[in-house]
Amino acid sequence: MKTLYSLFTNSPTTLRKRYYKRAAAIQSHLKLGTHYQDLGGRQLKCSHELIRFRLGDYRLLFKRSAKGFMPEVLLHRKNLEKFLKRRRGH
Repeated sequence: MKTLYSLFTNSPTTLRKRYYKRAAAIQSHLKLGTHYQDLGGRQLKCSHELIRFRLGDYRLLFKRSAKGFMPEVLLHRKNLEKFLKRRRGH
């Protein structure tokens, strides 16, 4: 199981310092039951179980499951389309 902390440990230090608090706040609000659209999230059209949040030039994806929202991946916005194409291929 992926955690928010594990997603940010593989990222540059400047990225962690800049966006980790916001990402943690998003995750805590999702756990409390706040609707993802109220937090600025968007449901992806190609994968309805994925919710995208903008963090500057990066995108944080959460996966919607029966247990709630689980962090999936943190990636640069330029790599989002490549990630989704790779994901569809499986």
